[in-house]
Amino acid sequence: MPNSDKYRILSTKSLQESLRQAAAARGIALVDQPFIDILPVRTPQLDARLQEIALGGEVLVFTSPNTVKSVTGYWDNGMKQRIYCLGGATLEVVLAEIPGAEVLATAASSLELAKRIVSDASIGKVVFLCGNIRRNELPEHLSAHQIGVEELVVYHTVETPALLGERYDGVLFFSPSSVRSFFQRNAPDGETVYFAIGETTGASVQEITGRQPVIGAEASVPALVQTAIDYFDNINNSNE
Repeated sequence: MPNSDKYRILSTKSLQESLRQAAAARGIALVDQPFIDILPVRTPQLDARLQEIALGGEVLVFTSPNTVKSVTGYWDNGMKQRIYCLGGATLEVVLAEIPGAEVLATAASSLELAKRIVSDASIGKVVFLCGNIRRNELPEHLSAHQIGVEELVVYHTVETPALLGERYDGVLFFSPSSVRSFFQRNAPDGETVYFAIGETTGASVQEITGRQPVIGAEASVPALVQTAIDYFDNINNSNE
């Protein structure tokens, strides 16, 4: 397929140049425009609690790469950290940023992760590190099964909605917050194909649009970009 930009895809977060180049090589223009900002929380109380946690011995839960990135630097002592987290991008950042990570289990969604935690009879309490906007499934499921949940908000999500000046063939979503921000100013389009990084983000897209989005093959940014490239490449090939 020649590099003619036959299709145009919008990413709702900034992407590496290599991903844009991979799309261009398949004749697809990949444009990124962030629809949220991530602001780490810094208070003396939170700092003290994170330093305590860094000493090890507690069970941590991460459901977003942004959560892990917001507390980078607390784990330099290399102490073992027992962790439950979502797979894909979240798992990748956990392994890269927490030297002492012992990942007990992963899952594709927050609810499935909660079920994995409940299935471990040795877990009586977890520390859920999260943003100020988070879905309820995990803490509610854990609480319903008598597992204590200490929530620590380590970042704030600021939605930055914007009205698009043109139509795109596809839109990539990487979090429920980006979905909400995008559709604050842009109405669902029956011709645009929506792509979601995982089941939780996909559920947010379906709730607003009434349509099932295409879910990435894996819960990672490169995998979702590749899913979109393959999707439009297949359409092109079928029309030849």
